[in-house]
Amino acid sequence: MIRFLRRLRRNSDGTSLIEFAIVGPVVLMAIIGCVEFGRFFWIRNTLEHAVEEAGRYAIINKTATSAQIQTQVRNRVMGVDPSTIVVTVTSAAGTGVTYKTIYATTSSGTVSFVSGFLPVKSMKMEATTRVVVGD
Repeated sequence: MIRFLRRLRRNSDGTSLIEFAIVGPVVLMAIIGCVEFGRFFWIRNTLEHAVEEAGRYAIINKTATSAQIQTQVRNRVMGVDPSTIVVTVTSAAGTGVTYKTIYATTSSGTVSFVSGFLPVKSMKMEATTRVVVGD
């Protein structure tokens, strides 16, 4: 029996499998987390880009209505269902100029993460821009 225990102690078969069983889930979770947060920031960036493009549309088309500007935002956003984006367009008169503020936000829980084991289930995003549309 003592010979068997000594031989078992010297045997290293299966140690890499045990090490992988310990480290593998941690590494896999880190990779999935990086991909998920990369996707989140990509969607956030496209929302900001959509709002800025709608601002450019408002500058070029000075008579554009709020509904047309909202449609521009929804047409340009990617990664989220356009119907879940709430767009608010407000006009404000300044000294000799008119400003339009375009504010877009996703509905609560719209941007959800694929992996259910991350501590964050969904996030809300918002983007805003203010442009001069003329006098």
